[in-house]
Amino acid sequence: MSSVYKNSINLKDQYNETPDESMLMRYLAGTLPSEERQLVEDWANNSAAHQQLLARMAFIYEAQQVQHALQRKDAQAAFQQVYRRVEGKARIAVMKKIAVAAAILIGLFGLSTLFITQKSTPPALLTVTAQKHALTTVTLPDGTTVSLSAGSSLSYPANMDQERQVTLHGKGYFDVAPNAKTPFQVKVGNGDMYIHVLGTTFNLEEIPQNRVQATLVSGSIELTIPDKGIKKLLKPTEKAVYLIKDNSLAITKVNTDRELDWLYNRLVFRKTPMKDVLDRLSDFYDVRFDVKDQAIMQGTFTGTFEDKPLLQVLEYIKIASKISYTMENRLQKNEGKPLIKLTKQHKD
Repeated sequence: MSSVYKNSINLKDQYNETPDESMLMRYLAGTLPSEERQLVEDWANNSAAHQQLLARMAFIYEAQQVQHALQRKDAQAAFQQVYRRVEGKARIAVMKKIAVAAAILIGLFGLSTLFITQKSTPPALLTVTAQKHALTTVTLPDGTTVSLSAGSSLSYPANMDQERQVTLHGKGYFDVAPNAKTPFQVKVGNGDMYIHVLGTTFNLEEIPQNRVQATLVSGSIELTIPDKGIKKLLKPTEKAVYLIKDNSLAITKVNTDRELDWLYNRLVFRKTPMKDVLDRLSDFYDVRFDVKDQAIMQGTFTGTFEDKPLLQVLEYIKIASKISYTMENRLQKNEGKPLIKLTKQHKD
């Protein structure tokens, strides 16, 4: 027992000695045996200075417990938790004195001083990035599923009980779990557009420094463009395209099946201008095209490809559009993508 009080031999006679920090904290936590609890209370009742010292520790300790509970949105449980610790007639009497001393401390120093180290920390963020040439699907803690196209990334809180806000870079398809009390929000890129939703499915894509586009498949979403002061409610089959440099928004009706072709590794062209065809092939297969004959860009192309290798697609284009191609066997310096040269086949 001699280790309980610093430099103490007879505990009951040495009330001027301060109990060690461990004993005081266990007293505040309500885990001391009855004999040691009585000793702390006798020590506290012996001096106003002792009461004030214990008050400082008690107030900060209980403030920490309440703060943690408030972060879990459980203030009632926090109060009950504090109340249960203050049990026993003798302990209640001591804590009443401590409460008075704590009130004096609040008046002297202010709540901000006592809570200066109790700043709430933001929830931990997790980031998922889809590798090149690979579509990745992730299930979020709230049950929402997100499919990411190759090279895209999604950041989201590890705990989504109180907040459902995620950030998308690239392209993703969202199937949002309904939760009327906690709406789902997607921040696109650097905040050029925000999507608010309760429960629905939609396609979303960010092309940095160029445009952001959202296509609603089912349900409803509200898109917000802070820089333009726009809030717009989309209906199913509507597609919103926001051009960043022009600060302009356009909404059109689309075929949602075509918008989701990328989910199924499917390429569909219907009299599509060749420039758009090459752009989509470049993104889909992560290659570059070098067009040697500009007559190629004046044509259109029709075809459907699902889970087809690039060479098979190029062979089909060669036959249908009379275009020859050659592929570089090495990556071009500082480009990191294979190069495909296209030339127009001319009649003899």
